[in-house]
Amino acid sequence: MLVASTAAAQTTPVAINFDGDWSETPSVELIPMGGQVVVNYDPSRLPQCRGTTPSGNPTWTITGHVQVNQGPVVSFWVAGHEPNNQPTQRTLHLPATSTGALVLWFDISSPGCKAWDSNHGSNYHFPIAAPTLSFTSNWDELMAGTLRAGEPFIINYDASRLPECRATYNGPAWSIVAQYRFDNGPIQETAVTSAGRSEPTTLTAPAGARHLEMWFLNADRSSCLRYDSNYGANYHFAVE
Repeated sequence: MLVASTAAAQTTPVAINFDGDWSETPSVELIPMGGQVVVNYDPSRLPQCRGTTPSGNPTWTITGHVQVNQGPVVSFWVAGHEPNNQPTQRTLHLPATSTGALVLWFDISSPGCKAWDSNHGSNYHFPIAAPTLSFTSNWDELMAGTLRAGEPFIINYDASRLPECRATYNGPAWSIVAQYRFDNGPIQETAVTSAGRSEPTTLTAPAGARHLEMWFLNADRSSCLRYDSNYGANYHFAVE
């Protein structure tokens, strides 16, 4: 079930910003299933229907509406009249098993007046995929979504974290692999680059897994080896 709330996210949430210049900018290309989405909406996108009471309080309300894969529509307050004074930043908690599309649209209503921000009736669509673990160029490790036992997740590794070992031979003659293990089990590996470029890869956590340990190895045909291993401590992530 899709839930709209103001609860703090346990992992790095995806932000979708509906800006006043009419741009919609998600912080990642794919929204993770089972993750959290923070919706930031600029009320200037809906300037119509701005009635007020004699004391100057708004009689208008902006409401957001969200739907996952043609399921039930969940609505949430965005701006204007709201008796509980809720914050304008809303966190949506996505179902753990939903892939497909997250759809959003907005309306403003005041007595006798209503207007829509719905992409001319098409609404705003954002793809949903598996949770994503990103190792960025500025040495952050960001989790979008929640790693869950028995379910897939995506690794995005920025090759600029390991800039050495770049031998060539009719093109790039180097590669970076992720080496990993679950619950101190056998070490496995998977490539995170292809033809000299970073390439997302998908792994599946085994059923019953509770812990992921990961590090990265860059190697080339000249036998150059470099590791990204958190100074030998490796990277550790909980699996639910």
